[in-house]
Amino acid sequence: MAIAYSSANIIGIEPKPGNVYLIEERRPKVSYELFDQTMSGGFAGLVVTRDFPKKILSEKELSGCRVVWLTNLPGEGRINPTAIGILMGNIKTFIESNPKSAIVLDGLEYMSSVNTYDRMLQFMHQLRDIVVTHDSILFVPVDPRTLSPRELAMLERSMEPILPKGEVEPQDDALMNPEDEGVLKLLDVRPR
Repeated sequence: MAIAYSSANIIGIEPKPGNVYLIEERRPKVSYELFDQTMSGGFAGLVVTRDFPKKILSEKELSGCRVVWLTNLPGEGRINPTAIGILMGNIKTFIESNPKSAIVLDGLEYMSSVNTYDRMLQFMHQLRDIVVTHDSILFVPVDPRTLSPRELAMLERSMEPILPKGEVEPQDDALMNPEDEGVLKLLDVRPR
């Protein structure tokens, strides 16, 4: 069961070392708020992202943290998203050299699109093991609309899911139109 939080009371969440948090949100706002909260607690930070690093650094307060860009373009601070072994090695080295470390893995959907989902799930299980054994913290923002229910359930099984309040799915009661008792609202009628 996912924990629902609003962005306003995000300070009420205390990320604990040795945990992996799956934050189910369309844009990684809450993930970066939690990451910032952890960094202010003295943790060394690493951000792995699909977004251009200069954009991330200009929008978020990530001073003093390392940023790795998931891209096919060669260069410093960049990793090809299909080279998940190299990415794993970089994250592991960072965790081992920083006893108190926090990581944001913002790009799981992208990595799943260029690798097989099973390969990504194996990567996430290995990464989880490294995080847990080194008392680090990992934040994994993911847009649940990009994954099948089975894929999302498999991730939720191995991580602690957090569902920000604005991202909560409508309840069954919300499907009913109060003015027209017994008439259901159509939410999304496109074929899947």
